Amino acid sequence: MRMLKRLLILFLVLSCHFVSLAQSKAWSFQQCIDTALKLNINVNQVQLANESNKIDLEQVKANRIPSVNANASEGFSIGTTINPTTNQYVTQGYNSTRFGINGSLNLFNGLQNANTIRQMVLNIKAGQLDIEKAKSDVILSITTGYLQVLFSKEILETAKSQASATAAQVDRTEKMYNAGKSPESDLLQIRSQLATDNLAIITAENQLDMAKVTLMQLMFIPIVSDFDVIIPEMTEPTGSIVQSNEDIYKKALQVRPEIASAEMETHSAQMGIKISNGARWPSLNLNANATTNYASSRTKGSSVNPENYPFFMQIWDNLGQSFTLGLSIPIYSNRIIKSRIDQAKIAAMNAQLNEQLTQTQLRKTIEQTYVDLKGAAKKYEATKVQLNAVSSVYQNSEKKFNIGVMSATDFLIQKNNFTQALSSLIQSKYDYIFKSKILDFYQGKAINF
Repeated sequence: MRMLKRLLILFLVLSCHFVSLAQSKAWSFQQCIDTALKLNINVNQVQLANESNKIDLEQVKANRIPSVNANASEGFSIGTTINPTTNQYVTQGYNSTRFGINGSLNLFNGLQNANTIRQMVLNIKAGQLDIEKAKSDVILSITTGYLQVLFSKEILETAKSQASATAAQVDRTEKMYNAGKSPESDLLQIRSQLATDNLAIITAENQLDMAKVTLMQLMFIPIVSDFDVIIPEMTEPTGSIVQSNEDIYKKALQVRPEIASAEMETHSAQMGIKISNGARWPSLNLNANATTNYASSRTKGSSVNPENYPFFMQIWDNLGQSFTLGLSIPIYSNRIIKSRIDQAKIAAMNAQLNEQLTQTQLRKTIEQTYVDLKGAAKKYEATKVQLNAVSSVYQNSEKKFNIGVMSATDFLIQKNNFTQALSSLIQSKYDYIFKSKILDFYQGKAINF
């Protein structure tokens, strides 16, 4: 009995746990952003690319310190050979051992190492800005998807509200028809309108589902049926634009990461010219070597009374060192150096053109968005006026239809006009909000809802 109670308690605990997991999670805008930035493949790839740049920088820095290598060899000789420890001919078989260590240090190579380090530092800075650019692209895409969900939810609520009002009209018209105060044609037309409104609900639900799927895909999370977003409190659009597009563009030039990244890439390409020119200078290298060897055929003392020459004693006695200072002067390299310099100059010109193109694209985007925002502001104000006018006509038509002095056909025309005006207002509102958020974002302002 006690075991049964324990199993029952365990079952209830697990049930509550799985029920809590199954409950829908409403995502805030910031949670959508954070998740997308964490899981976005492009952002992670750009971050890895910059990590590779950092590794390259460490490698270039390491070129400034000496490189050291050790070597060892073991051999066995038969017949007439030269003893490596005495440089004399011997006819007996013997084994020999050789140890060596050498180091090399570049003292000067036309400042190629120093300039390469400067170039890699610029590349890392540009890579960090590329990460910020990739993140800003994700934020804009999430903003679009999030607003589309909010827009679809509001359209759905409007469709449900209209269907509810039509259902009330169906009930009232049925009572009027049963009382002989309304023709059957009015009842049929109202029922037809209710079917149309119910279809509009289904269409709006499908659009909302697609908007949610799109947002989940942008967030790189699995598609779930209970996904939902938090509806934020949004202020009424003012419809006024204080700044000019030129002011917005000047501000964007200062804060946009793609502009700074393109500038860094131009400096990096110009540094590449200096690196290529460095190959024209002489290079100075310092080399150091230490070697020793052992041969089993070697002995100590006279040839009459030879003594055994131990391994470690030979290794110590045969130890030798050498230092070499080498100077290499480039005279003719089959035009390789000249070609690399020319290629570096072309790369620098391309980088400058890419910087100009990036600025031009930003200017065009801001100008287009600015014009679209002005149009959205005008449209929003116009649709508000239109909705107020249509709403008055619709309310007046509803009163006339309720007292039987207006046909169902004329009433439904006014009702559909009102529904269309309401949908246009919602669409123009979100269009204005989205474009205003884009312009704010290009000026370095965070997008919040």
